[in-house]
Amino acid sequence: MKNTTKLKLKFQFQIPLMFSTDSQLKEIAQTYGTPLLVYDESCLKKYASDALSVPNAFGLTVRYAMKANSHSAILQIFDSIGMHIDASSYYEVKRAIAAGIAPEKIMLTGQELLSKDSIREIVELGVMYCCSSLNQLRNYCELYAGSDMPVSIRINPGLGSGYNNRTNTAGPAASFGIWHQYIPDTHNIVSKHKLKISRIHTHIGSGSDWEVWKNAAILTLRTVNEFPDVKIVNLGGGYKIDRIDPSNSINLDAVFSIIKEEFNKFSDETGRNLHLEIEPGTYLTANSCILLSSVNDIVSTGPDGFKFIKSDASMSELLRPMIYGAKHPLRILGKDGTVLTDYVVVGCCCESGDIFTVVEGDPELVDTVKLPQVHIGDVLAIMGAGAYGISMSAKNYNSRPLCAEVMIRENGSHSIISRRQRIDEVWDRELPLE
Repeated sequence: MKNTTKLKLKFQFQIPLMFSTDSQLKEIAQTYGTPLLVYDESCLKKYASDALSVPNAFGLTVRYAMKANSHSAILQIFDSIGMHIDASSYYEVKRAIAAGIAPEKIMLTGQELLSKDSIREIVELGVMYCCSSLNQLRNYCELYAGSDMPVSIRINPGLGSGYNNRTNTAGPAASFGIWHQYIPDTHNIVSKHKLKISRIHTHIGSGSDWEVWKNAAILTLRTVNEFPDVKIVNLGGGYKIDRIDPSNSINLDAVFSIIKEEFNKFSDETGRNLHLEIEPGTYLTANSCILLSSVNDIVSTGPDGFKFIKSDASMSELLRPMIYGAKHPLRILGKDGTVLTDYVVVGCCCESGDIFTVVEGDPELVDTVKLPQVHIGDVLAIMGAGAYGISMSAKNYNSRPLCAEVMIRENGSHSIISRRQRIDEVWDRELPLE
């Protein structure tokens, strides 16, 4: 039999729901059909409030990393309580503006080398452009040479950390940001064009180890010493969220109390009071959403194999297990009990990797989950699906339509925020051969 590993994870079976009740979620699934993403407005605001109140020395701006989930309803909720936006592409900038976000509340820190026309378009609307490479910096400086336009740069500090290599966004193996050894080049470019760097940005990875993150923050402050005009330091996001065991998640107060001390120390040594920016994404949205699906088949590969639950959700809605080996808590709604069975939970795509119960950190290996006896038609809740779920999924794979999305409002009511895609919309932009 293929090499497999079976892990017995403490919190994986029937973890308490983050919001709502089994009965309400079953009612919502019956009303709108499955697969279905269900968000909770109160949760979104609670996590946003946590971020907006982190300890800081000389002021704080919180930018939502919208790539985590770019739905306009989510952008509008965060905007309404004072959050700004971190965009990762020109297209996200356009999407945020279309959602009603004021351009001056948006900062673009992207990988793409935009044309000067595209840079001018968004900057003259009021968007802040953060230069993530020397070529980006040259283009921006050539456009605004001799002006009072602020310059923002992203630095790769030389070390990174993520919960796996695919979520590491700094260090020598990552292309994000200007490598720290090229800082003299940044000085030469801005000096040549008579501009000043006013913001330094770093981001080391998602789900990063706190000790590495702290060291990167200290390195960033040391870097700021080389930029006398910098007034704002952006330390990025990527705060660890453990969906299986929340006790392993980041403690924002503890973390940022230490960062506050470092900013105060920097102030004492230099006389400069730096404004702090952070960019949470996963922290705000991951546990504010549940993916509901229906069990549409149960199969077995015999006494020496596995018992499989086939779900009508798939990698079309949630790709993280397949590409990261990410663990998501699972629950069969309305069922509790002491008689448990080991199941492998898979999606409905014709793809061997479309598996929700993989070994953590290794999507090549199959894991099982203990659940009450499952029947066709049961509703399965896949939790922690709000960040890098539908925004990063294998949309329309196997020509599957996009699922619907629903928001549970603060007053307990619920409303649809994205309708289910019609099947003809999957191909309606395709043109026939002439």
